[in-house]
Amino acid sequence: MDVRSVVYGDKKEQYKINKAKLNNHIGVLPSVIKSRLEKVRKESKNWKPIWTGDNGYKKFEVHGHLTNHVVDLGKRLCTCQFWMLTGIPCVHACAALSRVNKPPEDFCHRWLMMESYRKTYNHHINLIPGQPLWEYGEECNRPHAQKIKRKPGKLQIKRRIDADEKGGGGSKKSKANPKPQSNNGDNVHLKRQLGTFTCSFCGEKGHTRRGCKKKRVADAAVADKKKKNEGGAPASEQQVEQPQDDGNQDDRENNACV
Repeated sequence: MDVRSVVYGDKKEQYKINKAKLNNHIGVLPSVIKSRLEKVRKESKNWKPIWTGDNGYKKFEVHGHLTNHVVDLGKRLCTCQFWMLTGIPCVHACAALSRVNKPPEDFCHRWLMMESYRKTYNHHINLIPGQPLWEYGEECNRPHAQKIKRKPGKLQIKRRIDADEKGGGGSKKSKANPKPQSNNGDNVHLKRQLGTFTCSFCGEKGHTRRGCKKKRVADAAVADKKKKNEGGAPASEQQVEQPQDDGNQDDRENNACV
C-alpha cells in the first residue's frame, strides 16, 4: 500500500490545487479570514471608542448599545474575549483601530496570515516507487508477535451463554434472580409447573409410589410372611408375647426361692 494514500487519502489533487491558489493569491490574509474581518469592520461603525488618555494611545473604552468594553491594543485584549479566542479583532477593537487609523489586518494572529499558510504547503510530496521495488534490510529489527500466556485451569471450549439466550452450555451459567422484581418484568423467577402425581402401586392420584401407605402395609405383610417361612414368629406377635414370657419367668424364679 502506498504511504501517501494513507497520509493524504483522496486529497492529493486538492493539495495541488490549494498550493497553486496560494502561489497566485495577493494579500496579507486568506480570502476566508478577510471576508470575516470585513463583516466585523462593518459592525464596528455602531460603536464609539473613547481614549483613556494613556501615553501610547492604546487603551480605549468602547461604548455601545448594550454595554461598554475595554480594549488594549498593545496587549491585543478585549473584555468580550472574541479577539483572544479567534485571533481576529472584534468589533470593539476595530472601532478603536479606526480611531488611530491602523488597519485591522495587521492585528490578526500570525497563524491566520498568508505567510503561515504558505509554510504549510511549502513542502512537496516525495516520490516513492512501488512496493515490489522496495529494498529489504537483512539486519533490521522486525516486530515479533507477543507470546500468549495460557491461564491456569481447564481450557474453555464452549463460549459463555448470555442470560437472554436459550439452552445451556458454556463454562459459566448465568444466575437467575431468585427474587422477582415485577410480575411483568423480564427478571422474574418462575417455579416449574408440575402436574398431578399418580401412584404406580395403587393407581390413586395425589402421591407417588414412595409415599404410598398401601405399599407400606403390603411390604410389612410380605416381611412377616417371609419370617414365618423361615421359622420365626412375626414381628407383631413377638411384641405381644414378649411381656407374657417375662411374667412366667419371674414366677418361676419366685417358686425356686421358696
